[in-house]
Amino acid sequence: VLQEVGCRIIVVEEAAEVLEAHIVTTLNSQCQHLILIGDHQQLRPSPTVHKLAVDYDLEISLFERLVNNNIPHVTLSEQHRMRPEISTYLQHIYPGLQDHPSVWRYDDIKGVKSNVFFLQHEYAESEVDDTTSKANLHEARFLTGLCKYFIQHEYLGSQITVLAAYSGQVKAIREEMDLEETLYENVRVTPIDNYQGEENDIILISLVRSNEVNDIGFLKIDNRVCVALSRAKMGLYLIGNFQQLAVKSSLWREIVDTAQKNKVYGIGMKMVCVNHNHVSYIVNPEDFEKEVPEGGCNKHCGAHLPCRHRCTRMCHSSDIDHETTKCMQPCLKQCPEGHPCQKDCYQECGNCEVQVLKHMPLCGHDDQVP
Repeated sequence: VLQEVGCRIIVVEEAAEVLEAHIVTTLNSQCQHLILIGDHQQLRPSPTVHKLAVDYDLEISLFERLVNNNIPHVTLSEQHRMRPEISTYLQHIYPGLQDHPSVWRYDDIKGVKSNVFFLQHEYAESEVDDTTSKANLHEARFLTGLCKYFIQHEYLGSQITVLAAYSGQVKAIREEMDLEETLYENVRVTPIDNYQGEENDIILISLVRSNEVNDIGFLKIDNRVCVALSRAKMGLYLIGNFQQLAVKSSLWREIVDTAQKNKVYGIGMKMVCVNHNHVSYIVNPEDFEKEVPEGGCNKHCGAHLPCRHRCTRMCHSSDIDHETTKCMQPCLKQCPEGHPCQKDCYQECGNCEVQVLKHMPLCGHDDQVP
């Protein structure tokens, strides 16, 4: 078809992820200008036969080959996606990367002490049955709890993406989320490799690998690290055994050093209650239910409602103005006869149902009526 059309200008997007043969075969005798747009420091092409990639460099794209051979090219040096607190980690991959003024105007992520955090743990990974994939149940449970926490702070599910280094971990996270399916219905959970070229406000990343032999698998490949760290716009939260990663990868070592310097690295996350200014320290998945059950803190709300009762819920981060809160206390209203309402405060009073003795003038009897 391309030969028949005879395009004089051919533009290839994500050119660094396209096999060289696929680009060469699109060129026709009429082509005068080939424009390749891509990033060879992100994911490479994926040949069907892995041996061809390893033995014959079939995973090297035409784009990467031209750049490596110093063919004249232009590099974009200003990013318009992520806040500077996130882009600082990309400096280890793109030295001299600059931030457009627009990325300085993002609001801080609600309910947390920092917009970026690297959560360190040493819980072991596990094998996924009948596959070579890996999973880490501790990470799956923690990120499910963290995702719920952000939703409790009124972020939409569509604003949150959970990335996992292995497809087995994607399955593990989805199984955890299925326990409250409707809560997470718009949250996307996907492998890192499937998210190149995409972005979201909040990115949660499960790195999975944690074992006694310090095997970090393909997390030692800088291209995958680059993709993982460059997807978030407003908030980036990673969980993994970073000490192990730093032993096997110089890039991870530099990233961890930067995180420690910026004081966004540790074994627990600090959650900030907007109502009581209380700081909760979350180390394990079960801490979410114990310390921040409704997104606030472990104190009772106690706020005055319009009905004059106090809110009896645990401290909550959603509906802070109590516009949709249902007061379950007994209603304080009275009917014209002075009888107290028998319903809960949030319910419509309706007609008074207290039985009173009334005289029936037509028949002269007395009877109990509402």
